[in-house]
Amino acid sequence: WRGRQTPSVGAAAGPKAQLATLAMSVQLDAFTKVKEIMGKMIADLKQQQSDEVEVKERCSTSLDENEKTIYDKTELRKDLEARISELEAKMAQLAEAIKAHNEQISSAQVEVKRAGQQREAENA
Repeated sequence: WRGRQTPSVGAAAGPKAQLATLAMSVQLDAFTKVKEIMGKMIADLKQQQSDEVEVKERCSTSLDENEKTIYDKTELRKDLEARISELEAKMAQLAEAIKAHNEQISSAQVEVKRAGQQREAENA
């Protein structure tokens, strides 16, 4: 038995060898399935990464547009507030001028009335 070589392939190899061969083929089949699943997972992750890059680009573009719009609207608001302040000052100035002119008109009306009464008194 010691000097005798045992065949290594097929039925002549014996049940242990056959079992080992069967186990190896099952392991290779399982490994192939794992490789397929890993390949699919890698493809899915690459697609997910690509989708995330697209979303990031859209978000960055949208954020840039929003910041520009906010800046433009803020500048417009500042300009309008300055214009409102100018107009309020002008309104106050014009209100003072109107008040002064109304006082002059009232004063002139009193003078006209006095002058009229004075003429009546001179003519009487």
